[in-house]
Amino acid sequence: MKTSLLSASLRLIACFTSTMLLQERTDAAVTDDPFLWLEEIEGPGALAWARAENEKTLGVLRSDPRYRRFYEQALPFLQARGLGHFWQDENQVRGVRRRTTRESDRSQDPKWQAILNVDALAAAENRNWVFQGSSCFPPEEGLCLISLSDGGKDAVSVREFERLAKTFVADGSYFPEGKQDVSWVDGDTLLVTRDWGERARDG
Repeated sequence: MKTSLLSASLRLIACFTSTMLLQERTDAAVTDDPFLWLEEIEGPGALAWARAENEKTLGVLRSDPRYRRFYEQALPFLQARGLGHFWQDENQVRGVRRRTTRESDRSQDPKWQAILNVDALAAAENRNWVFQGSSCFPPEEGLCLISLSDGGKDAVSVREFERLAKTFVADGSYFPEGKQDVSWVDGDTLLVTRDWGERARDG
């Protein structure tokens, strides 16, 4: 009995000793961390470091001969006044593509404008439409290519949509259901990859 008690006591002492040593090593590691001051994200040292690192990064980016071209291509999107996204909830199960202004988005109660209501479209056309994304022609994004799948399958149909008018373009671009990808080249040209059928493959 005495031997068992002594053994248990020694194990308990060893456990406490290991815990204390581990805590000491952890405390030492934290104390020795040369970047611990960065944890104070609003601290003057951290902010100065971030500004300096940003300047280094900008210097590298601006030295690239492609920088100006990329910058000018991206700038219109950053300056665009509208914001948009695709929204789904219990009342709009299929979802709605909607937009608001930057000013409204910053308010406590943003006012959203519905651009394309997929629930309403599915009901009007008696189809099981699932929204599969859109591609709008930059920078104004007035014309968009809307991809819809019937029941959520991989194959989609693609239709041209006028965002400001909130309607599909009459006699606009249309690609029937298929596994395909359609993207803008310019305002009058599209790049299309899809299965065109046996006739196309036979030449």
